[in-house]
Amino acid sequence: MKVVWLHGPPAAGKLTVAKKLSEDFGYKLFHNHLTVDLSLSIYDAFGEKDFCEFTNQIRRIVLAKAQALGVTHLVMTSMTCSESDAQEIQKYLAFFIKQGIDVYPIHLNPVHKALYKRVMSEERADSHKLSCQHSLEKVLTKMAFKGIEHKNTLSIDNTDLSENEVAQLIVEHVG
Repeated sequence: MKVVWLHGPPAAGKLTVAKKLSEDFGYKLFHNHLTVDLSLSIYDAFGEKDFCEFTNQIRRIVLAKAQALGVTHLVMTSMTCSESDAQEIQKYLAFFIKQGIDVYPIHLNPVHKALYKRVMSEERADSHKLSCQHSLEKVLTKMAFKGIEHKNTLSIDNTDLSENEVAQLIVEHVG
């Protein structure tokens, strides 16, 4: 199985690009908020207690099941910070190796001005996604959203690219 791991800051376009890969190229779509929303159904707040550990455990179970079912291409999304999430990133990379899954970390990296504009979209307001410019500023100040270090990593500045153009670049990279 080939997994495209879309990562980057809030409002980078991860889900938008993931949907395009699903709709136009047949990728199975496994986005971050499926597991976050599931976990929030039993936890009182994001990040409390073992929330993150539990959520990541669910993700790995789903990825292993997709591999067992014979899924050939899957796209997953996450807001991953190279510094604060370094240990979890390594767990995922080790998991992919153990499962025999080819991973392609794709780093979406639009300029911050674009993020501030995108974060205010109606779609974000109707979800658990970050949808406030002030909150985005705090996150961008605290966290470094760099590409995951891996031989298959591709970093894309998608500030001025459509989701079609980004998806095409990814498909060409993954093969």
